Amino acid sequence: MEGYTNFTKVYATEVNGASIVGPVTGNATSATSAASLTGSVISTNTISKAVDYALVAAEKAKLFTSITMSASEKVLTLGLAAGQVMIVYNAGAETVKVKNVADDTGTDVATTKAILIIGSATADTSIVIALN
Repeated sequence: MEGYTNFTKVYATEVNGASIVGPVTGNATSATSAASLTGSVISTNTISKAVDYALVAAEKAKLFTSITMSASEKVLTLGLAAGQVMIVYNAGAETVKVKNVADDTGTDVATTKAILIIGSATADTSIVIALN
């Protein structure tokens, strides 16, 4: 969008290397002014399982994962790359253990709780932050 000083729409053909899901609206009056965007720009996994589960490649690429485990003491393994970020929300009635790599000790996520994970390929070195 080089050379534009005013624009009101961003078209998918103008966004390289990214997926935009949902409506995105907003404006920018110049290349240096503050701009605003509203709408959904992130991608979401909604996963429901009764057994331990490891994310597949397409699921790892998404920013937000909502998990429901219908059985107790189940494990969700993310497999994020070093520095990759994901928010995991437990939408179910059972506590879920979340690991980044199989060798991790893991973090228990109670029902209706969310965590932010910054991945590491080394066991027990991912950064885990409770969000609520």
